[in-house]
Amino acid sequence: MACANDRLYRRLVMEVLNRPDLITDPQFATRKARSENKELLRAAIAEVFASDTLENWMAKMKLANIPVGYLRTVEEGFNAPEARERHRLNRIPHPTAEWVPNIEPPITMGMTGAIDPVAAPLLGQHTKQVLHDTLGYDERRIAQFAEKGAFGSAKPPTPG
Repeated sequence: MACANDRLYRRLVMEVLNRPDLITDPQFATRKARSENKELLRAAIAEVFASDTLENWMAKMKLANIPVGYLRTVEEGFNAPEARERHRLNRIPHPTAEWVPNIEPPITMGMTGAIDPVAAPLLGQHTKQVLHDTLGYDERRIAQFAEKGAFGSAKPPTPG
């Protein structure tokens, strides 16, 4: 649920929660007051929410045009009917796992080209590139770091 402005907050407390006192009470009358008393406000709202099911509250908020949605785990996101119905599930090639599942962004922009998604980099995959391109280290300096164990186990000293 998101009530990012006074208009949405009023709609929530009047049309959904039926708690006009959460507007008239000076502790909640302004955004600043609500912020200063957020724990009290959260407790009052939680008490009202406890009186009905999540589904019913979400339906009421949707009717009142209050942004609301489920907070899901990654697994729940992949299993959500909305993700399947909107064809948002796909796979990304991965260098060691072959494929990894992916959820596409929920919006597309017609005037902006999309970039194909890529898997997260492997541990250390871009270390040398970042040291070189971003920090300006040359191959010799990067090799010195590697020999001292900066990227994992140090090389044993060569006898000599």
